[in-house]
Amino acid sequence: ETLKTDKVFPLAPLASTGVASMVLSGALRDPRGQLLLYVLFGAGELVTAILLDAPIFGTLIAAVIVLPRLLRVTGLGAAVQRAVSPVRSGISRGLIEPARTWAEPRRRVALPLVALLIIAFFVVLPFLGDWFEIPTWLAAATSGGTLSRLALFILFALGLNVVVGFAGLLDLGYVAFWAIGSYTAAILTGAASYTKGLRAETVTVADKPTWEPWMWLILLAALAVAVVAGVILGSPTLRLRGDYLAIVTLGFGEIIRINAANLDDLTVGPRGISSIPHPEIHLGGLDIEWGTLVDVKYYWLLLAFVVLWVVAIYLLDNSRIGRAWVAIREDEVAAASMGVPVVRMKLAAFAIGACTAGVGGAIYAEQVNFINPDAFRIIDSIFILCAVVIGGLGSIPGSILGAAR
Repeated sequence: ETLKTDKVFPLAPLASTGVASMVLSGALRDPRGQLLLYVLFGAGELVTAILLDAPIFGTLIAAVIVLPRLLRVTGLGAAVQRAVSPVRSGISRGLIEPARTWAEPRRRVALPLVALLIIAFFVVLPFLGDWFEIPTWLAAATSGGTLSRLALFILFALGLNVVVGFAGLLDLGYVAFWAIGSYTAAILTGAASYTKGLRAETVTVADKPTWEPWMWLILLAALAVAVVAGVILGSPTLRLRGDYLAIVTLGFGEIIRINAANLDDLTVGPRGISSIPHPEIHLGGLDIEWGTLVDVKYYWLLLAFVVLWVVAIYLLDNSRIGRAWVAIREDEVAAASMGVPVVRMKLAAFAIGACTAGVGGAIYAEQVNFINPDAFRIIDSIFILCAVVIGGLGSIPGSILGAAR
């Protein structure tokens, strides 16, 4: 039995409303208003799970979302906490504390080992349906197309978390860097000129661009172009704060999308660019070819970048740059008075966040084989921001869990 797409796509507006409600609830100080928004989000999750033939799972998720807020509003949270306190303390004394006592002296070995086990789990996740008899909804969730989309948005959430979570800069135009990376890949592979020539009938299908070994450097080119775009955006605007900065970045995202639709000579206009070649590796006896949209190899490629980026962000967060970002986020005036180069650190945050989206955008273009301006809507920036906010600002595991949501 296969999952019918017509059962999923009509629900997208409801699920989107639920995600937005989670973010909006943070702006409401009225507990009853927060409860109402959480109920809306829980209902969206429940209906989504029912349509995916997983009512029990949906009920559990909805309960996890709604119950904590309901207990807080009704005042029963303290009573429940007292009731479960013995259980929590028993688990802490019996499991958590012994594990911590064992792992602390072996920290240099234990942490890499746990990280390798987590990476191995995600690597073998696509084979879950081959090894076990699993429900239809879980088979769909662990398919190549779904997992690659998940890894792509995790990569975007990690990049935006640097800007919003670490540096405290509200960026609503992050999708612009995604578009820049995608169009860079489409132009440099020759797909843009081929699409334009095909519509003008100056080329034939035989002239369709194919993957060349040098095209792996396009990922670096997309990274560089996105960084330059981030610096161009940041230089005149980073003296702005709060809502004013958000409005400027929102406008930047729309400017990129509108220019992609109007610059026919460069981006082929609103009709989009097709025939973007899929990546290939031919090295000695190793022959790897990425195929269609659901090819699981895209998930592994994106997963490799996610792992690399998690390590890079962790190192940055524990460096002088990371401490400068935290100082700027908490109090920009105080940070500047203590000698923190505020503008330079903000530019660094924008550039690092932009390069993540640029690389992800290039891989996205090579995966879907076709891009047009409508693929980079401002609502996608909101979704990525929702992932960062729901997971927790400045939290690397939170960004991953938020994007998985």
